[in-house]
Amino acid sequence: MDTGKKIFIIGLLGTVLLLLFFFSGNRGWQGDGIPPYTIAEGVVRGEVYVDGGHGYTGENPYLQYFKLPSGDIKYARLYVPVWNSKSGNSIRVTVNGKDLTIMQEPDYVSAWGVGLYCIETNNSLHSGMNEVSISPEIPGGGPYGTTLVAVCENRSMSPVKFWINEGNYALAYTNNKDNVTSTFEGTSPGKNSSLYTMVVAGTEGEKDELYFDSMNIGSDIFRSAQGKYFDLFSTSVSPQSTESSLCFERGDEGYLHPCVAVLVSESGSNDEYLKLHEQKNAEGEQVPLPVIIVCLLACLAIAIRFRKR
Repeated sequence: MDTGKKIFIIGLLGTVLLLLFFFSGNRGWQGDGIPPYTIAEGVVRGEVYVDGGHGYTGENPYLQYFKLPSGDIKYARLYVPVWNSKSGNSIRVTVNGKDLTIMQEPDYVSAWGVGLYCIETNNSLHSGMNEVSISPEIPGGGPYGTTLVAVCENRSMSPVKFWINEGNYALAYTNNKDNVTSTFEGTSPGKNSSLYTMVVAGTEGEKDELYFDSMNIGSDIFRSAQGKYFDLFSTSVSPQSTESSLCFERGDEGYLHPCVAVLVSESGSNDEYLKLHEQKNAEGEQVPLPVIIVCLLACLAIAIRFRKR
């Protein structure tokens, strides 16, 4: 076999291997993910607690403390975003010294291995201080942080209506995704409300935008404010219609992952309820078009070079 043919074959083999790498769900692109959607909603006489922190540190175990208000825990969800997630990795979660669960696969994964674990902790928490310990088995990776959302009943308080949205969507230049919308159905126009969002991979100085019912409520707010690559943002809002929308815009950010959005509003009704929705799955994996184009151009360049010889 002459030298030209050897170069051609080696080049093609290298390109094929590169394509396999990117199309592999284990180490390559793992899909655009799923926009945050409503997993739980309802009305409770009491309050909804949302808190978290403290950014990527590389510590193991990763410890976070949550001071819950007085009252009964009606529903609680612990969110653990991680990076460099690959098939076979796992995390162990302990709450107040009690092993809660060992999970191997994130509930939602997108981009280059950004995963989100969602863990119900209804029976493991109590009023006052709670300790959450996360032990990751993720070589070269770990938690971005953790956030707890807890619906706390207190009969001495007024009723509030709430929506808990979760997902993991990759806003990135590599897949040409610049914005994503999360909706809250059944909102009451004009009611005083509090909005909470958990976003990972934000970078200071890279301007992003956040809109609620088409109104800009912040610029460059996802800038690792609560710790490295971790943002838990909160603000007051006022719904404009019976279906409110929250729009995340990537702007100058290279990567941005909206994961959690919680809306808590004054309730116009005393009828208390808790409605849980079925968890959704992302629809297949999609390799970013720029990656495909680069690989195809590499193949074409090798073929042209071979034909000229």
